[in-house]
Amino acid sequence: MSAPVLPGNRFADFKAYLKKVGFSFEKRPHQEFLARAPGLVVSLYSSGKVVIAGKDRTLEREVRWYLGKLGAAGAALPGKLDAVKGRTRIGTDEAGKGDYFGPLVVAAVLLAPETEEKMKALGVRDSKKLSDKRVGEMAPLVKRAAGAGGWEVLRIDPPKYNALHEEMGDQNAVLAWGHSRLIENALAAHADCRLAVVDEFSARSLLRALKEKGRDIEVVQSSGGERDMAVAAASVLARAAFLERLAAMGEEHGMDFPKGASAVEGAARGFVSSRGAASLGLVAKLHFRTTKKVLGP
Repeated sequence: MSAPVLPGNRFADFKAYLKKVGFSFEKRPHQEFLARAPGLVVSLYSSGKVVIAGKDRTLEREVRWYLGKLGAAGAALPGKLDAVKGRTRIGTDEAGKGDYFGPLVVAAVLLAPETEEKMKALGVRDSKKLSDKRVGEMAPLVKRAAGAGGWEVLRIDPPKYNALHEEMGDQNAVLAWGHSRLIENALAAHADCRLAVVDEFSARSLLRALKEKGRDIEVVQSSGGERDMAVAAASVLARAAFLERLAAMGEEHGMDFPKGASAVEGAARGFVSSRGAASLGLVAKLHFRTTKKVLGP
């Protein structure tokens, strides 16, 4: 497998990320840096070439995922999702993490081989490839196909989300808490399942959270994880619950709350004008930059 190549303008971002997840740094000739963590060594050369060596495959997947986010060519580990096909597994996904208004929703689906065939027949796929209307129509079908005890949705409304974010200090930590909680619940009901598939966010944080709860299972984390049917089914449930709650918030407060985070400042100002600054945390994720724009420092 060829080494990833990182654009020169992202070197500092990559170093900051590695420092954040616990790497220490050494100076080496002809290298920007050598970064070392238990089980993994990462070398960045001035050409942008990144050499990764070590036995911690979970950490390697996380580092490669972040390299991919930074635009590095050749960052992905190939074939990870192929290895889970045909195996009973728990798929988890979330919705709302990039949306200023509304909850963060995490969903889990337990997928056995026979359940996977039902999902395929329904046309289940990544919710980002479906219209909002179709997501709403498909969610009850996914629940029926998964069966009682085969799915769970955790909705973290803004007041709870803001409290968790303040306590944990990072959205990835909140995500790990939510995903690990659902995986733990699924394992309690299906102890023979030893595999979970998640998309994108920090798998290392998730594994740490699971181990703190006494759970030690195989976690496959891959960019584009919704290509796996278990994660795709979970993405439909999470997105449907997010959209349902966002609409309900609009009815409760007599206004439309836009999705996303790029065109929300006007709605936030309108809400604060009518309900007061102290109420913004009832409907919004306060750590987004929009909050400072609306309320000031």
